[in-house]
Amino acid sequence: MRRRDRRRAPGHARVTKAGQEERLARKRERREAARAEREQVARRRRRVARLRRAGFGAAVALAVVAGGVLLVRSAGGGVSFEGDLRKGGRIASLSLPELEGDGSVELADLDGKPLVLNFFASWCPNCIAEMPRFQQAYQAVGDRVEFLGVSQSDPVRASIDIANETGITYQTAIDRHGDLFRGFGGLGMPVTVFIQPDGTISEVFTGELSAEALAGMIQQHFGVTYQV
Repeated sequence: MRRRDRRRAPGHARVTKAGQEERLARKRERREAARAEREQVARRRRRVARLRRAGFGAAVALAVVAGGVLLVRSAGGGVSFEGDLRKGGRIASLSLPELEGDGSVELADLDGKPLVLNFFASWCPNCIAEMPRFQQAYQAVGDRVEFLGVSQSDPVRASIDIANETGITYQTAIDRHGDLFRGFGGLGMPVTVFIQPDGTISEVFTGELSAEALAGMIQQHFGVTYQV
């Protein structure tokens, strides 16, 4: 009987070695993927823990409504707002701490009037320059349009001093951490928001407004005219 030759083909060892290397490579890839996933989960947990320790419960929820996007945000520092804060969107609710005092300024308390919301800060020279013009417009329009000055990312005392120095007498509030400012997409200062009685945002304007430009925007967006 002929003995069976059990020797392997010359290329068999090389094929086996290549297969082992491939399996080892796949194992390394799986280990690396698992490690990356664990690190991502750990980072997420650390981020949540930091937010909880800081007592900051900012949350953003998105929902599709009539083909658009409804943005809902709840911020810290006594600031809360809800709605789509883009131009053409609608702000459904807004609550800000008063700049002076312990109360709050609510959008619902504005008696369904158009609103000119102006962000200011003591470190913003253009804000300081335009604030007396907003006071003049406030006095000129009477009760046809509401005005609200919002101090953003500024020390309370410094903002109060600027409000007094510029002579504004309309309502003032504070956006201590700039949450509402960022919600409107604010990038530079000053920023002025023109809001219709139903909460629709007609314009988010960045930059200093002259007296004539402010009067023109109030007429354009609210149909209210006055003498500059």
